[in-house]
Amino acid sequence: MTLVKSVSVPGYPVSIHSDCKKIYVGSEGQRILLQLDDMLSCQQFFINLSNNATSVQFYRNELYVWLANQGLICIYDLSGNLIRSWKHSCVSKRFNKLRVVSDRVVVSSAQNQALKVYDLQGQLMKQIKCPGISKDWKAMAVCGDDSVIVSDYSTSSVFRVNIDSGEVMWTSKHVQYSEGVVCYKNSYVLVTSFNTDTRIWILDAVTGMGLTKLINNNA
Repeated sequence: MTLVKSVSVPGYPVSIHSDCKKIYVGSEGQRILLQLDDMLSCQQFFINLSNNATSVQFYRNELYVWLANQGLICIYDLSGNLIRSWKHSCVSKRFNKLRVVSDRVVVSSAQNQALKVYDLQGQLMKQIKCPGISKDWKAMAVCGDDSVIVSDYSTSSVFRVNIDSGEVMWTSKHVQYSEGVVCYKNSYVLVTSFNTDTRIWILDAVTGMGLTKLINNNA
């Protein structure tokens, strides 16, 4: 891996998502949502928030933002106006993520050791039990149109959950202190962890088996 470009942002960035034209970044302590262009050459303060944006996702011309410290999910239009919001019962003191997949909003609930699935208006559709899920840092990625990949820092586990069936399809302990996670072409799962050499592990999205690892020597 070779570093192509970097950009300084205010605060500590804890969430990021792109709609292919704009990049949205939430920073801890700043309580803002920052908007960058796709070349990382221009930035502006997009939305002033009531708390840290621990997760943000662009979906169908709307921005889904989870203010986890308040247990509040907010949806904004692309002009920065609040459209709707609802309470999510899990008030998290650690960084966690939500993801939107096939018109469903998926959010972790540590108290219930589960994932909660809402419709786009905030109505609870189902709760999927995930035994062993911790109250610590979690990341999440969309995989296909029916599942999510969850990374749980405290348990050093990465697992795939089918949102339709509620099945935990696989669990991997391949990455110690797993943190960020992303799914690439619905075939590969890229996982970062708390390490000194900026290492990225690659897992098989179907089986969860470890394939290889990359090290960024330019970090």
